Amino acid sequence: MAAERATFLRLLRTQCILLLAALVASELLLQVASGASLTIRRVLAPPWDVDFPVISDPRLVFRGNPLNRQHDAAGYHNARRLTKADIAVLGDSVSYGMSGWRMAWPHLLSLETGRSVYNMSLPGYGPGQSLLQLDEALSLSPSLVIVAPYLGNDFYDTYELALRHPDLAESLPAALREAAAARERLKPLEQEVFSLFELGQPPATPTPSVARRLLSEHVKLYGLLRALRHRFITDRTPDPLLSRKFSTAARSLTPVQRQFASAFDAPGWRTILTAPYRGRVLDDRDPRIRLGFEIARRAVRTIGERCRAAGVDLLVVLLPTKESVFWPQVPAPDVHPGLRQLIIDEERLRQEWIADLRASGVAYLDAQEALRAAPNQPYHEDADGHPNETGQRIIAAAVAARVKEMPRRK
Repeated sequence: MAAERATFLRLLRTQCILLLAALVASELLLQVASGASLTIRRVLAPPWDVDFPVISDPRLVFRGNPLNRQHDAAGYHNARRLTKADIAVLGDSVSYGMSGWRMAWPHLLSLETGRSVYNMSLPGYGPGQSLLQLDEALSLSPSLVIVAPYLGNDFYDTYELALRHPDLAESLPAALREAAAARERLKPLEQEVFSLFELGQPPATPTPSVARRLLSEHVKLYGLLRALRHRFITDRTPDPLLSRKFSTAARSLTPVQRQFASAFDAPGWRTILTAPYRGRVLDDRDPRIRLGFEIARRAVRTIGERCRAAGVDLLVVLLPTKESVFWPQVPAPDVHPGLRQLIIDEERLRQEWIADLRASGVAYLDAQEALRAAPNQPYHEDADGHPNETGQRIIAAAVAARVKEMPRRK
């Protein structure tokens, strides 16, 4: 018995050593493969490093996340990274295309025109980031640069960028800059805007344990097991406000959320409007929003000057809010909190910017009219403010028509 027990223990020890060696060898192999292949690195990376389209950046506030499975190696929303493109597009999440790069209007523009298009748009960007991206865009040797400001929140985003880059506002009136700084000291604008964006009820953000984070970030075998689990099992609870179903989204609105969002239901057009948030980030009675607006249009003016100097055409595509597109369909606007004032402010700022573009000789397209004329509603039925597939196609068709009118540089 003693001899058999000793033999068994030797075999067990040998098996454990072999198993440990196999695990170490597998881990080393996965570490090397992850370093050599972006695809493998994406598979093995923690979900919190993969799911978000942007990551922090000291210069741009955010930059594209190369680990996101919808992104190219540069972190932009394209099938692949290009080193040369006929058209470069700079914009925010509307141009980025939240439903995938195939449904984003810059990709559809490429199909409409037969020209190569590289989409450098990212969520949270504004004309300030577009200016900072311009050298990268011009390195593609484009014949046309398209800048697509979104009237929904780009002025707020540009103001937030200017907090990091005060030089963006240097040439603007000192009184405006001082008023914005004084207002910001009372309460940071980001706090107020975030609360409105989350409809007054910020969601709980699960934080991984220290052990899980260490395993996820440093042990590739753990990442492989997690990837296999996520392949077959999902434990995510979908947000009913982003369900794509009007009845589900409308039914899910709590009494608190109804202060910030309202259900609109008419024949053929129905959605959840979020006018208080959109109205707040368009309210240029707040000097911070006004400062963001002035920086944004000055940034576009500078982009135009630099494009002309480089022998490159510029087209500015003004993108409206969902609420502005729905406005003609709304028979009783005052039942929707903040809607009327939002439309007044958006239209005033749109016309002010268009006058500035005309005075600067910059080619532009206002996409509002084409979206309002859509035979089917161009936005989702839920609280999402981004154009749906219909809306993306309408924008692409309108931009393509405008591009074809412009003389093409050789």
